Amino acid sequence: MGRITRKNKSSWRKDVDITDVETFLEGERQNERIGNVALKPDTELFAVDRADTERASLKTSRKAKFQQNPKFCWSLENTSKVSDPIVKRNVKVKKSSAPSGRKVKTTALVRPKAVRSKTNLFNVDIWENENTTTKTAPAHKKQSTVPNVEVPAAGSSYNPAIDDYNELKQAVVSRELKYIKHVKHLERTVTAKFTKLSKEDREEMIHKEMSEGLFDNNEEAESDNSDNEKEYSAINPPVRNKKKDRKTRTRKIVAVRKRAAELQVKHEIKKLKDIASIPKLNSEINKMQSKTKQKQTNRVARAEEKSKLPRRVAYMKFEEAEEDFAEPTELADGLRTILPNKSLLVDRFKSFQKRALIAPKKHRDGIRRTNKSTLKKWKRFTLASHKAT
Repeated sequence: MGRITRKNKSSWRKDVDITDVETFLEGERQNERIGNVALKPDTELFAVDRADTERASLKTSRKAKFQQNPKFCWSLENTSKVSDPIVKRNVKVKKSSAPSGRKVKTTALVRPKAVRSKTNLFNVDIWENENTTTKTAPAHKKQSTVPNVEVPAAGSSYNPAIDDYNELKQAVVSRELKYIKHVKHLERTVTAKFTKLSKEDREEMIHKEMSEGLFDNNEEAESDNSDNEKEYSAINPPVRNKKKDRKTRTRKIVAVRKRAAELQVKHEIKKLKDIASIPKLNSEINKMQSKTKQKQTNRVARAEEKSKLPRRVAYMKFEEAEEDFAEPTELADGLRTILPNKSLLVDRFKSFQKRALIAPKKHRDGIRRTNKSTLKKWKRFTLASHKAT
């Protein structure tokens, strides 16, 4: 073996046998993991078999197995005897049953379970306060606040009071007048604006529009020839390079300085006016803030009113059903002679449409197949099938 250099630290580490040190350290680590066998008592290393011991019952053994950790958790258990190097660790400590004077902070995610005695389980009225559930957990907000079953008007009863009946009658009359006013508005603004033409007048109008400008080409050609015959003449006079003298330049410099001074004076005057108008600006700002608050409150009120109205979920708008109103001559004198004004099935369908559970549609029954405008609106298609030839 040649000469070995000992110049650097890396050279000292080369060609050195440290197997004895590694063996000793490995033994120390093994003792830390499983413990030193020489220091353990005999009760942990040996067990004495006794024949007179009572055998545990099947129920007891099953109960003991149930309390043990399952097999799939064995790999997660820490069997090492090495102490934790980090002493101050965030370890969850079990709370003692003894009451303490210190208050425990509760977050929104972890909350203590409510302690309720078994005798007081059914003594609380959960319908007494509707906001009890919203305090503990966020409630689901409905998109539409339309009730599932609407209470009918008091005047639609078979034997209504005179005031309720008159109130319902007034509502029906106002709704009908509103509809008539809308129809008259469409008649006045749309239908009356379009005049009806006969077939001959329409053809004559089309012929006149299509032939517009076809018979005036000769006059335009003559005017173009007369314009070409005119001689060319310049509109603007020729430009001459006339230099400015010293007096003119001095006058221009003085005018520029005077204009700058005037602008400076105007700027200072504007500053004074702005300072004087501060109270007026403050009043305007207060008015704007009050208007903004009023708009916010109006927006919230409109949102609440909008939540009570049916939402649009299809191309067709929801149409409110007519009021269940009976004429005075149609009022029954008893339950035996009463006749239902509307179907319960139709009422439920209207309720589904109003709550946006189903899309409102129009039935296609009774449509005349000869009406082309109707056929464009309701176009039918034949479903392709393997049976089609």
